Amino acid sequence: MPDFDLPFTVLRVTLRAEEDVHLPPFPGSKLEGAFGRALYRLACTQPHRETCTGCPLQPICPYGLTYQPHLPAEVRAASLGTPPRPVVFRIPHTQGVLLQPGDTFTFGLTILGTALTQLPYLLAALREVGQAGLGHLRGVLELTEVQSVNPYTGETVTLLQEGQLGVHLHPIILNVDHLPPVPDGEVTLDLQSLVNIQVDGRTVQNLHFPVLVRALQRRISNLEQIHGGRRSMGQDFTTLPYLARTVNTRNLDLRPVTQARKGSRPNERAMMHGWMGTLSYTGDLRPFSVLLRYGEQLGVGKWAHFGAGLYTLR
Repeated sequence: MPDFDLPFTVLRVTLRAEEDVHLPPFPGSKLEGAFGRALYRLACTQPHRETCTGCPLQPICPYGLTYQPHLPAEVRAASLGTPPRPVVFRIPHTQGVLLQPGDTFTFGLTILGTALTQLPYLLAALREVGQAGLGHLRGVLELTEVQSVNPYTGETVTLLQEGQLGVHLHPIILNVDHLPPVPDGEVTLDLQSLVNIQVDGRTVQNLHFPVLVRALQRRISNLEQIHGGRRSMGQDFTTLPYLARTVNTRNLDLRPVTQARKGSRPNERAMMHGWMGTLSYTGDLRPFSVLLRYGEQLGVGKWAHFGAGLYTLR
């Protein structure tokens, strides 16, 4: 079974509306796009290049490391054709958010592995996320606070606060040893945003446990081999999917969800399809505890980097 070395920190980011702001039901893609543009403006020293490909500074550039991560030569896997990003926006699905001046909006951001060394740049980019305007009304938001949190103990550390010039650069770092075990015998996943897991290019129509385990194992190992300690390279990835067959699906209460989002080109719209609801599994869950807990913080399936595939365990 694979072993992982993938440190991460969970940030809680609070913005205050300075104008009317209308955020869509799934605002993760807009926030992720605004964050990327802000980081690019702050970090890129060769803006004349159309892409990061071939840039000699890509291995040390905060934007290149975060948004255009390089696939190391020693990592050879078909599923890593497009390296996953080491930042994950954590924003549950809503029915849309209408903010008036003075209202606040809070979302989560998980930073992992090598991206932790770029924390000063990432915090600076967060300051600028809402200043260019967000949502349908292009309303301006100001950053008021960034906290590093331990989601399992409630411990918090304030990294940045409105009105204070100083920035605290010592977040709470969690790794595999800090992940609590899942409940033994039965676990329930509450899907906080749409989950889209694909097999052979097609969205699966069920989320039975072996399907979930394979998707989690693929995502966590990809992230760990690109941005972590690469402890999982060359290890056995067949045992857990085999053991997952012994875990039963006790309850599968899902509904299909379709959500529009902004595409990669101006005025382009893309559709996201997936499932929301609750799932309960019964059996010996101890071998899967690390995967389930990592997935709880990093998401699973398609579009996980901007907030899809979020769930909580109980």
